[in-house]
Amino acid sequence: MREFMGNRSWLVVAAAMTVMLSAYGASVSLAGLIDTVVRNGPASRLPAHLSVVLGISRVEQETAVKQAVIRDGQTVHTFNVCAAKHADVVMMSVNEHEHSTKAYLTSAVGVLRKAVSYQAGAPANERSLAEARGDFANEIRLWTDFEHRSAGSK
Repeated sequence: MREFMGNRSWLVVAAAMTVMLSAYGASVSLAGLIDTVVRNGPASRLPAHLSVVLGISRVEQETAVKQAVIRDGQTVHTFNVCAAKHADVVMMSVNEHEHSTKAYLTSAVGVLRKAVSYQAGAPANERSLAEARGDFANEIRLWTDFEHRSAGSK
């Protein structure tokens, strides 16, 4: 009986972890897109302050990245793979009309690690992961759709 209860507890924990991780986009692997961006994306840099706020850098300096860009009207989406550590991916959505930016630090398996938003010239505000979940899911969907369209055109 004790063995059964121990296994049952393990199943409950595993189920809870699965729900939590899927809620934050963990079911999506970004490995193929990361590889493509590292191989073919132009070199760029993340702003120094954003690098610190997201926890990519401890000192205020720009972070070298390889980048993919999608323009959708007044919104520019960037997918940034950190040159020094490909497991650090920063997706950004910049609304040029409102001069606002939302940035998401994610892992290579699509787990949201940190989210911030800011207006041009103002400091970044950290967003709760729960608050950012919907926007983040849209960004993941945008980039995975982009990856599938790009793979289909080869």
